[in-house]
Amino acid sequence: MITLYLSRYLVPVSSPALEQGAIAVENGQIVALGPAATLESRYPRSLRHDYGDAIVLPAFINAHTHLELSHYPQWAETAGEVSDSEDGFTDWILRLIRVRIDLGHDLERYRRSWRAGLQQALSTGTGQLGDILSTGDLAAEIATRLSGRCFVEVLGQNPGRVYHQLQQLEHCLASWPQARWGAAPHSPYTLSLELLKQSYRQTTCKHIRTSIHLAESVDEVEFLANSRGPLAEQLYPFVGWQNYVPPPRHLRSLQILEQAGGLKADTLLVHGVHLNGKEITKVAAAGCSMVLCPRSNARLNVGVAPAADYVRANVPLALGTDSLASNQSLSLWDEMDFALDWFNGDLDPRQLLHMSTLGGARALGIEKGGQLAVGAPATFQVLEPDSLPSLDQIYPFLCQARRSHEVKQVVVDGETRWCCNADEQEGDHA
Repeated sequence: MITLYLSRYLVPVSSPALEQGAIAVENGQIVALGPAATLESRYPRSLRHDYGDAIVLPAFINAHTHLELSHYPQWAETAGEVSDSEDGFTDWILRLIRVRIDLGHDLERYRRSWRAGLQQALSTGTGQLGDILSTGDLAAEIATRLSGRCFVEVLGQNPGRVYHQLQQLEHCLASWPQARWGAAPHSPYTLSLELLKQSYRQTTCKHIRTSIHLAESVDEVEFLANSRGPLAEQLYPFVGWQNYVPPPRHLRSLQILEQAGGLKADTLLVHGVHLNGKEITKVAAAGCSMVLCPRSNARLNVGVAPAADYVRANVPLALGTDSLASNQSLSLWDEMDFALDWFNGDLDPRQLLHMSTLGGARALGIEKGGQLAVGAPATFQVLEPDSLPSLDQIYPFLCQARRSHEVKQVVVDGETRWCCNADEQEGDHA
């Protein structure tokens, strides 16, 4: 049975926005879209759902987050860890580690935190996420509840630990083949070059997508070049890695990634604040997507990613919130609004909407995702603002944080995953 969804505005992202539009959905897939009158005439016996003065657009794709850290603010308060605006990047990492040590291996608290993060993301229009998993016991729940891709984190200087994490990924792939999985080698400063190579050898031979934090901070740049600075002098001794500080290599993050075999199209790069022009050209040539996380970068005082250079080089861009350990919300509406000023106009509203939808789909390898188009999954959100703009102002209108509170429904693959009416959440067919 075909169902028609009609609204005042339809914003497909991959094609022009239109007024009085509709999509036709059958078996969780979009089979037609266009003017509402045309589709009503074509499908006279269809079910009909008219949202009235609403906007229907693709559900957002948050390309980088850590849902298991969604209760971090409460945990930090309980642990007596108060952040300071003058703290540096390494100070923040140390605080995060201390909070997790205080939390211990309390799986139920991590589970509640993960669920709360997922709910917050859904309630603000995000239907799919690129989530980083470090708590392996959550894998079964993630496999059934997360839409998007889960990247199993690989982190540490101990070969046995890294081997175990890669085996955990193999277990996830074998146990829940219906889910999308990936690997997340954490960064070039938390894995030795040899362990980074091992990670990419395994993921490359099995065609597994990866995600990596890259060139996020000056601390990272200094450590990789000279083996000095806060990472070498504070982080490594704190976690017992003091014997793993390498001799000065005079290398940069992208060089290490390239040496490890990770500079390739199915590698998702995150942050990229401190890449230069030549490096950005290499990223573009490799076909890597870059996830920008502006609010996290601002909160950690690591700098502003060179967005204009990425655009000029045609690097595929996506948008991420990172976690609530370094951000105030998981809303991409908030992220887009902040990004307009943070990047000083280098990214316009249409580009930011693309990053939050089609860009995220490309980054996570979600075929036909992030758009309203024939053959695409019926994955969309419904926005009901108090007032609507003219059609020619729709993109600036959609890049405002206040939209977070106007989401009325989120549908993923034809099923309602969130609705302002709680009785319609999780599983109603659309």
